Amino acid sequence: RHNEEIAVHKIEDMWITPGPRPNGLQASEEGLWVIDAGNNHVYLLDYETGQPHVDVETETYKSSGITAIREELWVSSTHNSRIYRLEKDGSTIEYFDPPGLNDVDPRDSGPDYIRPHGLEWMNNSTVWVSVKPALRNYLFDISTRRIIKSIPTPGVAPHGLAWDGEGLWCADRASGTIHKLEPSSGVVMDEIKVQEPELHGLTIHENYLWFCCDPSRRVCRIQLD
Repeated sequence: RHNEEIAVHKIEDMWITPGPRPNGLQASEEGLWVIDAGNNHVYLLDYETGQPHVDVETETYKSSGITAIREELWVSSTHNSRIYRLEKDGSTIEYFDPPGLNDVDPRDSGPDYIRPHGLEWMNNSTVWVSVKPALRNYLFDISTRRIIKSIPTPGVAPHGLAWDGEGLWCADRASGTIHKLEPSSGVVMDEIKVQEPELHGLTIHENYLWFCCDPSRRVCRIQLD
């Protein structure tokens, strides 16, 4: 079986987040941005120590994804079905409906309302978002919000997203797998199994995948080949 060929990657524990339920990660030059689903705070954490440089409240609700777009933070506010544009002080610029409003994949077993998760800005005019119950990753225009394309998620609990320059890494909580997807077709190019802790937020920083676990508050990293 294919799974037996998957290389075992070393999972390096870094530290525990200050917030109760870390759910979304975004690497940046100034540190690691985290959105917490428990207290709805945004944190900017030090890569080495996990100590907060920034800790601000937001109006988002049980959020699961974050990305930094120029001077803004965009957050997937999962359980009120919105994507928020925030200033870096946590204040709301605006919010809007995620893509995929009427798309439902029969594999999804969660609530029937739309639940945006991981976000990844492509350093241009586009951003990816992973959405349930569609179980799709949507690439859309940050200005017009028009969907450019979408690809299915391999797993039933897609969460964090990370772009490595050629593929879109997608963390699946249910299967404990991070899949690398070809962005045009959605074909799985690579995969990394994570037995524990649970996969939630995902980002990439200096050739490491960083991920967070909501229940345990652990932040870990995996070196890429």
